[in-house]
Amino acid sequence: MLVVESIDLDLPSHLDAVAFSFKVSNGAPYTVFFAVPQRWSSLLSGRLDVVLPYAAVTALTLGHDIKLNGGSVDDFLLRNVRAGVAQLAQSHGTHVPTIEVLTEEVEPAIQTGMGVFLSGGIDSVFSAIHHKFEPVEQPTHAIHIYHTSNPSDPIAFETLEPLALTAKRLGLEFIPVLSNVMTENAKVHDRWADIVHGAALGTVLHVLSGGLSEGRIASSHTWGSLMPWGSSPLTDPLWSGRRMAISHDDATYGRGEKTRLISGVPGAIAELNVCDFRIDGTGYRNCSQCPKCLRTMVTLDLLGAGDPVEAPCFDWSAYNPSAFGQVFIRTASDAVFVREILQMATERDRSDVRESCERALRRSRRFGWIASVERLVKSSRLGGRYKSELQGIRTRIYKSFGWATKPTTVAWVDSSSE
Repeated sequence: MLVVESIDLDLPSHLDAVAFSFKVSNGAPYTVFFAVPQRWSSLLSGRLDVVLPYAAVTALTLGHDIKLNGGSVDDFLLRNVRAGVAQLAQSHGTHVPTIEVLTEEVEPAIQTGMGVFLSGGIDSVFSAIHHKFEPVEQPTHAIHIYHTSNPSDPIAFETLEPLALTAKRLGLEFIPVLSNVMTENAKVHDRWADIVHGAALGTVLHVLSGGLSEGRIASSHTWGSLMPWGSSPLTDPLWSGRRMAISHDDATYGRGEKTRLISGVPGAIAELNVCDFRIDGTGYRNCSQCPKCLRTMVTLDLLGAGDPVEAPCFDWSAYNPSAFGQVFIRTASDAVFVREILQMATERDRSDVRESCERALRRSRRFGWIASVERLVKSSRLGGRYKSELQGIRTRIYKSFGWATKPTTVAWVDSSSE
């Protein structure tokens, strides 16, 4: 049984937070927190049920039932979360957790404000731009989750200035949320992409439902290319309750089309962060060598925006379209994006990019067994105990094959793109 309760968190005066204790039977409790600058304290909700989407999917990931202690839950939210968890369980063939809570009928929220996520990646930047031009009556806020084990990380707000500037350019209020929601539990972290992250983003929106009443989670895949994934048009709306309406935005747009639309908005690609990593003390930086960076760079190249003037967030000094052929496609999700680039290259008569995509797809089919072994080791006890060592071995193997990977000359800290 996973037992979740609200707890208090001692923080400096310039921060405010909500926090929860997570305890599995016969295990040590751990704390999950969501901290914001004091100026955004009024957005925080004091309700226990804000954590329900994330807690329920955590229980699913760990293979436990769940109990929320110390408060009641919006009965509409509970119905939705049960449906969302059942859908994820069906997709992944996992246990459907029993959710033990007290329920109540909650008054619907008065329409106040809307939140979109701004990680700096293509999907999130598109989502921010997409709704900037909609006739939205309530103010829109750009929410950034800064993943950290330290709720009072003094560096966080300094390193987020570029993203705050991007939000300002788009006419959005920037709300940084410091949280360990992704990293505190190793099993949750391992399943963040394919199971957890949509529910986690839903919980962040509920956490801010003291002042926001609507939230949108940027799409990853398009209709016709959906797959078992943590964020989906099938599940994201099911993290909604009476005080927070959540939608999935917008699965009719592919990644290439999003990139094209972003590239047409002045300044929108200047601070893109697609790398999923940040450097301690410096902030987010694209390495310009890994598969995600190369995927974005070659797409910008196809769109005529592949240079230091249009996209200064990347290092173009060593860029060559042929480098994309060195990408090892590890997942079905990655393969979808590569095929989309292949189609763009064919339409634009770019044989160099087309050949690189085809070479990457061939190599990945040939060595797909390596990705299968990775997944098996990752989910094993050995993988959990020696994670960093095994990641180093993987990097050395990739380099020996000449595959694109992140540089090892800097200290990278895990982050994420919403």
